[in-house]
Amino acid sequence: QLESYVQSSVRPETAQLRQAAAQNQTAAMLEIGSTLLNQSAERSRKLTDVEAQVLNQTSRIETQLQENSLSTTKLEKQLLLQTNEIHKLQNRNNILEVRVLEMEAKQQAEMAGARSEKERLQRLVSRQSGAIEELERSLLAASANASLLQRQQLRLLESVQSLARLVSQGGGEPGREGAGCSRCSPSSGTHAEPPSPGWGTRRPPTPRCSPSRLSPLQAYCEMETDRGGWTVIQLRTNGSLSFQRSWREYKQGFGDAAGEYWLGNEAVHLLTSQAPYALRVELRDWEGGQVYAHYGKFQLGSERQLYR
Repeated sequence: QLESYVQSSVRPETAQLRQAAAQNQTAAMLEIGSTLLNQSAERSRKLTDVEAQVLNQTSRIETQLQENSLSTTKLEKQLLLQTNEIHKLQNRNNILEVRVLEMEAKQQAEMAGARSEKERLQRLVSRQSGAIEELERSLLAASANASLLQRQQLRLLESVQSLARLVSQGGGEPGREGAGCSRCSPSSGTHAEPPSPGWGTRRPPTPRCSPSRLSPLQAYCEMETDRGGWTVIQLRTNGSLSFQRSWREYKQGFGDAAGEYWLGNEAVHLLTSQAPYALRVELRDWEGGQVYAHYGKFQLGSERQLYR
């Protein structure tokens, strides 16, 4: 009974204790569960935030990758274009190099030709200079000879005055004319004095010729050509005398017997009207070449006939 009593007394208390312990344990477990739940929720929230951040970062990375891919593609295209442009420039550069080489070769050939032409021209100029110097020396010598001949002619004019007087007293024999000259010789019974020393036989002055109605005239006489005796009616040697003259001057004659002159149309008319005459025309160039024309019969008409 005691045991039953004890058991009956203890059972309610044990039950209460058990119930209280169970309640305490449940509360603790609930508190722990609540804490765990809160922690789990916090962790879930944090995890969600992390996932969102990861997703955002992933999205940004993907966007950046896409942008980088587009940039890479664009750069690849630009690189390809630049490569093609470089190839084109290289081809043009090669063409230009070939042209430059061709132009250099052509220029070198032209320069070589120009040097050869320059050397040829220098040689030609040198030869021409030598020829000019030789011509100048020849001209000086010819001028000196001309001066000497003029002095000799003047001396000869004085030495043949007597012959001039003899010829002026009588007509000339038939003769021939050369280089604008008529061949004259003294008439029978007269004689011509020989030229003074220093004169050649080439064109010494003749005596004074005095055709009718004219005063005595002086002219050169060619003593060497065709047995000599050719009286010069026109003499032109160096162009010192102008032959652009009037009718009256050609009629009366002009110039100087010691230089260039024209004897005169009237004098030639009167001379060729007295007897048959021949005409000899001599021409000489600056290089010494000489030609002539000979006319077996020569006569000049009167002024009324216009000296034809």
